[in-house]
Amino acid sequence: MKPEPGHDRAAALRKYVQAVAGLLGVEPGACWSEHSSPSTAYIALAATSRCHPGRLLMVQWSSDAGWCLALEPAGAEAPVVVAQWPRPLSPDPVVVARRVRQVLQATATSTTSAVSKAPASSTVSISDQRIG
Repeated sequence: MKPEPGHDRAAALRKYVQAVAGLLGVEPGACWSEHSSPSTAYIALAATSRCHPGRLLMVQWSSDAGWCLALEPAGAEAPVVVAQWPRPLSPDPVVVARRVRQVLQATATSTTSAVSKAPASSTVSISDQRIG
């Protein structure tokens, strides 16, 4: 039985997003990805922004816009972007985690502090398969 078209890319995207989540101390159940056009991904964080008390933060990725840190939307609103890293579109997970951690240290208050406890120098790499 042959896998569905795009299965390898969907699996590579899922592995990539879970690697980023793991480096941020986030369990795989708190992240999601979809291989599509554009492909997208989401990682829920247990941190809030000092500028927006009570609003949780999330990390979001799309194959056409790259990574960003944003406020979780309230209702039907669009996510409010706190920081954005459009290039490269799919940097190494260690780079993404470092960027997120730097912004969180400057702008966030942690509710369970999983992100600040994540290892800073873990090495994770993905295959050479194109993500997105």
